[in-house]
Amino acid sequence: MTIRQHREQPSPTAFGLSGLEIAAQWAQLPAEHLQVALKALDPQLKREHEYRMAQLDKQEREIAARRTHMLHMTGIVAGFAIAVGMLVAAVLLGMNNQPWLAVLLSGPSILALIKVFVLRSSGSADMEAMKAAQKAASQNILP
Repeated sequence: MTIRQHREQPSPTAFGLSGLEIAAQWAQLPAEHLQVALKALDPQLKREHEYRMAQLDKQEREIAARRTHMLHMTGIVAGFAIAVGMLVAAVLLGMNNQPWLAVLLSGPSILALIKVFVLRSSGSADMEAMKAAQKAASQNILP
């Protein structure tokens, strides 16, 4: 048998002949044998259905895993971009004699934002640390 002939043949399912092929063969049987044939066909159809449902479930899990991975990677990239941007801005502000703004951008606020984007979690301790940094920075500018 050549490769071309093999490709042109109908492919059987994982369990042998498909239910439709079996039904087409049994259509040639006399009417009294049809009930027995249908009873024999039911388990095959159930197995094929369970197999297809298992394949669909596996595909759905793979798609969900890919989406979760993309979400985590997006968070990591966004957290990195925010961290670099805030550090660059803090350095530029520090060089322009605005240290209190530089402290706000490079203090606990950067850690809290990175934690939100990368770890996807935030706590009240992060907010308290940001408030304390803002209060400390604002006290430095007052005479």
